[in-house]
Amino acid sequence: MASFWPFAVFFVMLLLHANNAKEPQTVVLVSMDGMPWNLISGAFANTSNLDRVAKSGVKAKYIKTVVPGKTWPTHQSFFTGLYPESQGIVSNTFWDPVFKEQFIYEYDCSNFDPKFYTEAEPIWLTLQRSKVNKGRSGVYFWPGFGGYKEMPSFYRKPICKLNCSALTGKELLSLRNKTRAKFPPYEHCYPDFFNETEKYSRRVDRVIGWLKSEDPPRFVALYIDAPDWKGHTDGALSKAYKDSIEEVDKGAVGHLLDKLKEESLIDKVNLIFVSDHNMVNTSSERVILLDKYIDPSTYWLIESGTIGHIWPNEGKLEEIYTNLTKDNYPHLKVYKKDDIPEEYHWKHNKRIPPIYVQPDVGWVLDKSNATARHGDWVRGNHGWPPQKSKTYSILYAQGPAFKVGYEIEPFSILDLYPLMCDLLGIEPRPNNGSMDIVKKMLKEENFKVD
Repeated sequence: MASFWPFAVFFVMLLLHANNAKEPQTVVLVSMDGMPWNLISGAFANTSNLDRVAKSGVKAKYIKTVVPGKTWPTHQSFFTGLYPESQGIVSNTFWDPVFKEQFIYEYDCSNFDPKFYTEAEPIWLTLQRSKVNKGRSGVYFWPGFGGYKEMPSFYRKPICKLNCSALTGKELLSLRNKTRAKFPPYEHCYPDFFNETEKYSRRVDRVIGWLKSEDPPRFVALYIDAPDWKGHTDGALSKAYKDSIEEVDKGAVGHLLDKLKEESLIDKVNLIFVSDHNMVNTSSERVILLDKYIDPSTYWLIESGTIGHIWPNEGKLEEIYTNLTKDNYPHLKVYKKDDIPEEYHWKHNKRIPPIYVQPDVGWVLDKSNATARHGDWVRGNHGWPPQKSKTYSILYAQGPAFKVGYEIEPFSILDLYPLMCDLLGIEPRPNNGSMDIVKKMLKEENFKVD
């Protein structure tokens, strides 16, 4: 009997640990491109459905985004918990000096080329390889998800006008010029909803179908491509932008909440709503033309607008840098790659340009009058370092893991990665995120038992 007692205690402790250990949960991550943190909840636009989430869950005043504040690098950072310099998608458009090819976001073939996505593993792929809870995932047109050799368990195939995998880099460069005229600007592959009359509610319905399937995904990422476009075309304080914000709140957020409740899933799913940036107005009166300062034959401007990637011709780096800095031009900061501020976490990657040009917030740059937008205009934009432009993201969350009616202090978007891994019950890959702040929005029973 004496020998049985220690074993009995050990067995009971194992049972207690098993009962207290957290079960893997379902996570649905929704990103709304360009949903502003500072112009919602009645401050500019009415977002009654995001307000519903705040009352029944958690919200942050804002969460801090990465440099650059662009759609493709930000969404890769959501999926990896890494700064763009570490996950490799360093901007919407960039040059890779090893491949000697240009990456162009959105509907270009390069966006679907796996060789650009080898520096980090997205959370949906980590889940699938872990086999935890069968490891099934679903991704609905999240920026960049189609660039991996392995695909999610549930996804929508893009519509492709070209066989991208059959093209070499040189062929693609030549083809861009041809297709630019035919499909302005050009569309090699694009989401299927571009060919449909469906609103955001139809996309939500597809995700609900995944969650109702016999073997549902435990992680779903849904991307809504608005209100970004109206912010760009009409400006950050335009009626069109306001209307688009409210349409997304109703058609995506509200419809998702209603459908989850209708299907008795609302208490079983952890919902996380984010965005990648807000908007700042720019105008035709605040444009910097680089060819006024440097010889246009000496460099290649890979990306322009709110940031500039300058790749000098061989032997021209010092000449270009000197010409851009000698007269201390207003509204423009110029950095050699090694001098880019460490706080940006945007210098330690081969795809970072030798010269980085940063216009002041509200200013944009272009190469010349030939490439710049003409006439009088006011448009919205983003991409400046968020530390300066305050182009932050939103955060709203609700579900069985989250506290109710809780407002959390601002944190980094990178912190969402370890949080989601924790909820999914998977081991995170090396990342730049931290649980120190985000754990505060979890109910106590959702902390791991070591």
